[in-house]
Amino acid sequence: MALVRLAQSDAGRTAELRVGDTVELRLPEVRTSGYQWSLRLPEGIRLVVDEYVSGGDDHPESGSRGGGTPGGGGVRRLALDVTGAGRHLIEAELARPWETRPRRSVTFVISAVSATPNE
Repeated sequence: MALVRLAQSDAGRTAELRVGDTVELRLPEVRTSGYQWSLRLPEGIRLVVDEYVSGGDDHPESGSRGGGTPGGGGVRRLALDVTGAGRHLIEAELARPWETRPRRSVTFVISAVSATPNE
């Protein structure tokens, strides 16, 4: 089981994974602006972690949580388990809940194969 990290710059590219792998998405988000990321997940992809890390630190090993500048940006960290084989599109939109159109839309493409040849 592998962990694959993807960022907004990886949108549109195909990530090759196996069933059982985990995808970690890190998307920039400024909570005080009202804009938040929302996901549309296909069957075969399951959300397991959805958290906001303030300070905009893209490096989890630094351990920085809650230490950002007031009103500053952060990162939305999403962990997704690959539960089914096939081609999966993960659609993410950055929007304010009260507005009808998103500020930004990105799509991540996951191509997943069975963990073992007999599955």
